[in-house]
Formats: sequence, structure tokens, C-alpha cells
Amino acid sequence: MRNREDLRIGWLSAVGVHAGRLLKRWSRSPAEVMSTLAMPILMMVIIKVMFSGMVEQFSGVSMDMTAVCVMIAVSQAFTAGLMGAGNIVQERHEGLPDRLTTLPGNQSTSMVGRILAESLTSFVSMAVAVVTGLVYGADFRTFTGLIGTLVVLAVVSVAAGAVGVMLGFVVDTPQGAMSFAPLVMAAMFFNTAMMPRDMYAEILRPVVDLSPLTSVTSLTDALINSRLSTSDIVLFVVWFGGLILLSLMVLGRKALKVSK
Repeated sequence: MRNREDLRIGWLSAVGVHAGRLLKRWSRSPAEVMSTLAMPILMMVIIKVMFSGMVEQFSGVSMDMTAVCVMIAVSQAFTAGLMGAGNIVQERHEGLPDRLTTLPGNQSTSMVGRILAESLTSFVSMAVAVVTGLVYGADFRTFTGLIGTLVVLAVVSVAAGAVGVMLGFVVDTPQGAMSFAPLVMAAMFFNTAMMPRDMYAEILRPVVDLSPLTSVTSLTDALINSRLSTSDIVLFVVWFGGLILLSLMVLGRKALKVSK
């Protein structure tokens, strides 16, 4: 029993070492830190200036800044994940992952450590988006509503980190990783946070209803207003639980191939 406990502690320690290495590198890069902190603010300003007037003019209601800051938080998390994927590809070309495989211990620790580090940096960006949203009038009603929103965003950050790490081990170039960025941008324009559902063309409404960003904003809105429903939870779990599961399956196969 003691040997099992020692093995578990060793695995967790190794994950911490790998995550710490990446977090230390991130903290020592002014460009990466500024990107993490400044991009959510810039996106909030752009959307507020360029789209809030249009939405208010055509819908008759003000843009929901609470939903907007959640939307920006999610998009920034996945953008950060794609940038992290590019860093992983560069490390692969430099041979670092191959050198790590020669170390004793479970090969999964480096991948899990990467997911942890990417999730933490993504969540920092998300937190900045939420704070900026509060400045622009986002209303989470209660402290419980704010905490519930942050918990949902934490799950999203894990999904973004997992997807980023998966892509880092699947694509062959940093540019290949960033080629998925248009999907993130497209998701920002087809969801109920950007505009009310009725403002979209009828043919696009099913896409908006099933959008991953709609699932997040619907769930957080339900938590804030204490009207949680099963459908809100199911759509969120399908999207982000599915992304986490898919990423772990792909990375698990990669780890098995390396260990053979």
C-alpha cells in the first residue's frame, strides 16, 4: 500500500515539475504575459465600440456585457491554447519531448503537466476578461453567480489546454496549429452572446443554438439567474467534456506509442 502511495506522489510531483517549467518560461516572457493580459481587454474594447451600438439599434436592447465577457474569456482561452500548441511543435522540432522520454517515470506526466500549465495561463486570460467585463457593466448579480461563472470557465480552460496540447503533438508546424484560429473567430460571431438569437438568419439559428459559446453563456446565465436546466448542463458537457475526452484519448495513444 505504501509503495502505491509513493508512486502516486511521484507521478504528481513529476506533473508539477513539467507544469512549473512551462509556467516559469511563460512568466519570463514579457511578450507572452502581455498577450495573456492585454488581448482580453483589447477584444472587449473592440466589441464594445464596434458592435454594441449596432446590436442596440437593431434589437432595441443593450448588448449583454456579462455574456460578452464570458464569450471573450472562452475565445481567448482557446486562442491561448493554439499559441501553446505552436510552442509544443517548436519544442518537438528541437527534440525536447524526445529527450523527456528518456527520463524514468510515466510518459503521461509531461503531457498532463502541459495541460495543467496551459489551463492555468488560459484561466488568467479568462479572469482578465471577466474583470474587464465588470468594468464595462457586466452583472453577475451575486457572489455565488460570479463564482459559478468562474467554475464553468475553469472547466473551459482545461478543455482549451487539453485541445492545445493535443494539437501540439498532432500538427507538424506552428502555422498548422494557428490554422484552427478561424474556427475560434467564427464561433465568436455565431452565438447568443454576440447578438440575440432572433437577429440571425433563420437558417443560422440551429448553428447558433448548438454553438459551444452559446452553451457556455447559457449555462453561466442560468447559474447567475438561478434557473439551471438539464439542457444547459448537457450541451456544455457534450462540448467541453467531449473536447477533454477526445484530447486525452489522442494524447494517450501518443504516449503509448512513445513508451513502446
